[in-house]
Amino acid sequence: MKDKKKAVLFDLDGTLWDSTASVILAWNEVLDRFEDTHPISQEEMKSVMGFSMDQICDTLFPYLKKEYREMLMKRCEDHENEYVREHGGILFDNVKDVLSALHKKYFVGIVSNCQSGYIEAFLEHYNLGQFVDAARSFGDFHKEKAQNIKDVIEENEIEKAIYVGDIYNDCLSAQAAGVPFVLARYGFAPFEYETGIDSLEEIIQIASQML
Repeated sequence: MKDKKKAVLFDLDGTLWDSTASVILAWNEVLDRFEDTHPISQEEMKSVMGFSMDQICDTLFPYLKKEYREMLMKRCEDHENEYVREHGGILFDNVKDVLSALHKKYFVGIVSNCQSGYIEAFLEHYNLGQFVDAARSFGDFHKEKAQNIKDVIEENEIEKAIYVGDIYNDCLSAQAAGVPFVLARYGFAPFEYETGIDSLEEIIQIASQML
């Protein structure tokens, strides 16, 4: 029986999938139209995965004037959403089965530092929206991840939750929101942390123990 008062909340990039290659292709298609920019490498893109879109903008385009790089970012974001909606990325093993199993028992949400529309593009490409009760991105309200986690919990009257992510900032955000953190050790930037999973399907057992 589903208990909507208990929630499993996920980060997206590095936790449920790897969209790095698709994002790089989409961004470079846009950047190729501007003479005063250079292509984004895989190393550069991976180094900012998990950052807010404002932080990504400042990190990747410090050599451009603020107004210009904001315009450029908006074009990259819009094209990225269109691209991943059509082409997807690398979905991690058993995502659909795990989300389906969790959704039968808990409230399931995705909270990410991405731009508005990115989570929805992911869900649409893989037809996963039926298993996700809430999606919240940095771009929706320009709030930091910790506040977005808090908002999802408060708005849905959740009494107990865990947050699953793959980088240290995810851990800090969960702690700031007062939510126990579970490290996805298979993700982009794993670090030493006591509570974690080596594959996504392990979250089913962890959730049953922590919620």
